Amino acid sequence: MQLIKRCPEYVSGYKEFCQELYDHNIVYFRPTRPESIDEDWFSRTKEWYEKKELGLIEGQSPSLHYWAVDGDKFIGEFQLRTEFTEKVLTDIGSIGYGVKVSQWGKGYGTEILHLGLAIAKAQGMEKVLFTINEKNAASIHVCEKLGGRLEDTIDAYNEAEGQHRLRRYWITL
Repeated sequence: MQLIKRCPEYVSGYKEFCQELYDHNIVYFRPTRPESIDEDWFSRTKEWYEKKELGLIEGQSPSLHYWAVDGDKFIGEFQLRTEFTEKVLTDIGSIGYGVKVSQWGKGYGTEILHLGLAIAKAQGMEKVLFTINEKNAASIHVCEKLGGRLEDTIDAYNEAEGQHRLRRYWITL
């Protein structure tokens, strides 16, 4: 498996990934709405993603986006936010990732995060923050397995998850 930059060749796999997450009402990681992904979606969103990576979207931390692929199979997504804004610290964390529901239980989450931590280190980051809904046992397990150290648990709110308890973990790179 590898993490690659977004590319047109895997858009259909990305759409399937998004559809599976929405079909299973997965609220911990909300990707693009599948109905908005059509044959023009990649070219239509390319400039916005480029601006986001450069930190040119007002109010948002620079954010790098990768797709996890295994051969020709789309597995999931990885996002890295490189600045510790208030939203990163209290809501979305430095890292966001998701695995296609049909690929759960195969170790892909651990592999995505392992590769993602190497990207964070290559970006010059010394540590990353994971913010995980306390009900998301799989992500808590993966984070702790990769060295995550619990700082605290805070009350949080977002539209997808509503009011919830958020565990904040740091991983030193």
